[in-house]
Amino acid sequence: MTPGESVTRVEALGRELAVSLEPDRRQILQDEPVYLSLQVRLVRGESLILIEGGDYRNHLGRPESYALTATDVERGRSLPIRDAGPQLGGVVGGRRISADRPFRRRLLLAHWVRFDAAGAYRIAVDKQLRCAEEPWSAASMRESAAEVRVQVATKLEVRPSSPAERGAIIDEWGGRMLAADDTAWREADQALATIEDDRVVAYYVRLLQGRGERSFVALKRLCPHATDEAVEALGQALAEPMYRTYELVRGLGENRHPRALELLWSLRGDEAANIRLAVLQGLSRRHPADGGERMRAFLADPDPDVREEARQLLEALASES
Repeated sequence: MTPGESVTRVEALGRELAVSLEPDRRQILQDEPVYLSLQVRLVRGESLILIEGGDYRNHLGRPESYALTATDVERGRSLPIRDAGPQLGGVVGGRRISADRPFRRRLLLAHWVRFDAAGAYRIAVDKQLRCAEEPWSAASMRESAAEVRVQVATKLEVRPSSPAERGAIIDEWGGRMLAADDTAWREADQALATIEDDRVVAYYVRLLQGRGERSFVALKRLCPHATDEAVEALGQALAEPMYRTYELVRGLGENRHPRALELLWSLRGDEAANIRLAVLQGLSRRHPADGGERMRAFLADPDPDVREEARQLLEALASES
């Protein structure tokens, strides 16, 4: 146990478990992403299964079965928790825990809170551990599991950051993201995406060259950035039909760059109905001066769902006016 780390011991199915929470860094800058490692260690008894998952399909990709709070120690206030949007579940699986094989879950703190001031913070995580006996299978997942609630906490020191320091953080995470290791790039991507700074664009443009899953992730991350470099990369990718996904085109509709609107509009005649629908919905979010006229063009769309969406959006626009 390192200094400042708290350990909670609990009983589950006749075993003793030790649960701890440890940040990668105890002193961070205000805009710096940091991961917390929640570890479950078997202290006494035979190995068992920890049931995990079913909780991460949301806007942030945040595992909602982990309830996190951050308290400003000096001011005695709790930070607001970010809205992760609708919860759509996720895959559930079993993790085997033994004396020499603890369970560890990495939690990106920025998925829950943003630090609006420097100071000392207490970070606490509540988790309902779901435990099962071995052997465990997909069939046994339907059976009742033993549940035990744990709470662990740790402390962080947060200090203000300068633009130069924020740039160094971007370079550090960007370099990790471009590494070949699968786990490293995924963690780094999640961290880099929480930094609201257009200097991340250069790294996502480089990630785009990796093709495969990395290229799709890069395009998704580029959508919010209203820079020439980001929109140029998006335009080149969308020229290839393989990259025209509903999620990407819908994300393009949220980009405030002037060229992004015309890029979005250029896809209005795509052969896929879901892409035309994404264009229509993007127009409704952008609210251009001629938005109503553009949306009316979709009233003649060959797909009935697109026509109905256009009708509803135009009615909503008329009521706002």
